[in-house]
Amino acid sequence: MAGSGNRAERRRQAAKTAELTAALEHHRAGRLDRAEALYRKFLEKSPGHPDGLHLLGIITLARGDPDRAIRLIGQALTARSDFAAAHSNLGNALRAAGRFAEAAASYRRALALRPDFAAAHSNLGVVLGELGDFAAAVASARRAVALDPQGSEARFNLATVLRQLATNLRGMGDLDGAIEGYGEALTLRPDDAPLWNDLGRCFHALGRFDDAVAAYRRAIALDSDFPDPYRNLAACRELTTADAEIAGIAALADRADLPAEERVAAGFALGKALDDSEQYEEAFAAYDRANRLYRAARAEAGDRFDAAELTRAVDRSIAEFTAEFLAGIRGWGNPSEVPVFIVGLPRSGTSLVEQIAASHSRVFGAGELRIIGETAAVLGPANGWTREAVRRAADSHLERLRALGSGAERVIDKMPDNLFMLGVIAALYPAARVIFCRRDPRDIGLSCYFQKFSAGLLTFSYDLADCGQRIRETERLAAHWRRELPLRWIDIHYEALVADLAGESRRLIEFLGLEWEPACLEFHRTERAVQTASGWQVRQPLYDRSVGRWRHYERHLTRLLEALET
Repeated sequence: MAGSGNRAERRRQAAKTAELTAALEHHRAGRLDRAEALYRKFLEKSPGHPDGLHLLGIITLARGDPDRAIRLIGQALTARSDFAAAHSNLGNALRAAGRFAEAAASYRRALALRPDFAAAHSNLGVVLGELGDFAAAVASARRAVALDPQGSEARFNLATVLRQLATNLRGMGDLDGAIEGYGEALTLRPDDAPLWNDLGRCFHALGRFDDAVAAYRRAIALDSDFPDPYRNLAACRELTTADAEIAGIAALADRADLPAEERVAAGFALGKALDDSEQYEEAFAAYDRANRLYRAARAEAGDRFDAAELTRAVDRSIAEFTAEFLAGIRGWGNPSEVPVFIVGLPRSGTSLVEQIAASHSRVFGAGELRIIGETAAVLGPANGWTREAVRRAADSHLERLRALGSGAERVIDKMPDNLFMLGVIAALYPAARVIFCRRDPRDIGLSCYFQKFSAGLLTFSYDLADCGQRIRETERLAAHWRRELPLRWIDIHYEALVADLAGESRRLIEFLGLEWEPACLEFHRTERAVQTASGWQVRQPLYDRSVGRWRHYERHLTRLLEALET
């Protein structure tokens, strides 16, 4: 009798195995509806079965429901904690849900059970990249490729991690390291248009424009529907309507089926090409359409320019940072003369001024840093400052500047919006120097309107009236700082700089407390990273075509002019 019972149990187990195998075959063949139905039927008969729960969880994840997948695979692991594949797939579900640290922990549990689990190594690499642990990410991704050299997913993920690593290096200013990372990624994914575009941006920032153009054109050849390299190509050289890419740009700008971001990028590139060709009416129409589309898309995403809040913020700074308050805290910070701040409005000449100054052997141009904002956030409201906290913040910030500058006597932070931080800067560095870049507001407003900035930044720039209000409030705050700020201050006018490069450059270097060096007049030959929208212009000898540019578009500027006069 016992033998017959054992045979019956074996038949039941064989039947269950057959049911699960049949479901798995449908799953592998991509017949997910049929596979899901069979998994559910199987679990009705065998509730809590780890394989059934795990496989159903994988299908649920494939259908775009990571939260439910997490629950199902979690139940499978409750029944069988040593299930390496389930730990790895739980990591996939957690990653899809944006829970990266938990995903990493799941992949590591899978690897503790199966150290040679290539997929878990590969996916751990990607999620570590998302967490910013790039060295560990690359190590994990390389281990996956070593375990599975021919595996397409492992190679794809290694390229993804290398791209994350390279993009991080680019953001930190290590463009040579970024080029190396993108280059290795391209050996794994040579037909990846975004990777070629990223590589081109590095060449562009270094002034290697022939290499940048080649990379952008390679990206376009691989994906003619990818607008970003068209825009970048337009930004690193003057295009004309005779260029082969222009037809592609115009077609993309008209493609209603493309995402708004891509149509906008194409629209700005088209406007640039038409402006370069002196077809001003057509150029404004292209820019205006791109701006309207982008402004609507950003508003839908909750990103709107709030002119009233800007006015209130300026009012608060004026009320808070009076001459009396600033005199009362003078001497709290660090007396170093190393920090120099170039401020003003975007497109007012800040990159050009930095390039001239950074051509001096004793000056380092650090680009647009965000560390003053971070320092201000740590300090908190000014009415709660203490001498000790201010000095500690100044010393910490200065240490970061010195590390960037590698011993330079002056380190320039050219973040234009540090204008709003000058009260904090005066507390941190009573001996700092401030360079305020000025330019005809009509040219500033137009130039901002003709520039697509990174998403989430400078939202005022997509409406001419908003441009006017931003310019007006910036000038109002600058006037307050000139009256009240106990810092060394100089105004550099773009138009004067263009008209008298030698005289204005000498005045700038004298203001920095340094002896004149002729290299400052050869600023376009200086080899340094420039990652702003003016990266191409500052590599060219100075020209005056941008002075009075607004006159080509005067009849379209009514809203800008009205806002400036309000």
